[in-house]
Amino acid sequence: MDKSGSPYRRKAGLLILVVLTGYAVLNLLWQGVRSYPDLPGTDPVTIHEARIAQLLPLLPASGAVGYVTTVENDRIFAAEKAFQNVEFLAQYVLTQYTLAPRIVRNSPDLPLVVGNFIDGPPAPGFLEKNGLVPLKDFGDGLVLYRRERKP
Repeated sequence: MDKSGSPYRRKAGLLILVVLTGYAVLNLLWQGVRSYPDLPGTDPVTIHEARIAQLLPLLPASGAVGYVTTVENDRIFAAEKAFQNVEFLAQYVLTQYTLAPRIVRNSPDLPLVVGNFIDGPPAPGFLEKNGLVPLKDFGDGLVLYRRERKP
């Protein structure tokens, strides 16, 4: 007889090892799921997507829409290059991501313009200067505009 025991004992030992390892891994997974029950619905990208997705029924299925925010459009990329404030660029990129396949242009010069005012309302005279008329205010700084005229 083999000194390490019968082949059945080795198989039983291996089976116990696999079952206990599987139990430990599944237990860790379950603890992780219980520890973060709100995580999938509360991350910044998911919150932004839900906010911007309100625009979808009012936009054409494809094509381009404009984009304006609290800062002047040309300053969005300038601030990011200097690493001064990347929040405005992140909001712009996430808006493009959420509204795809539409193209979101960083400009108020299109017939439909998304207003994403995360830091408060636009500067006085900004809307008039760009000929923007609100189509629908979704609250929380999100407004869809129609461009009435070219400045």
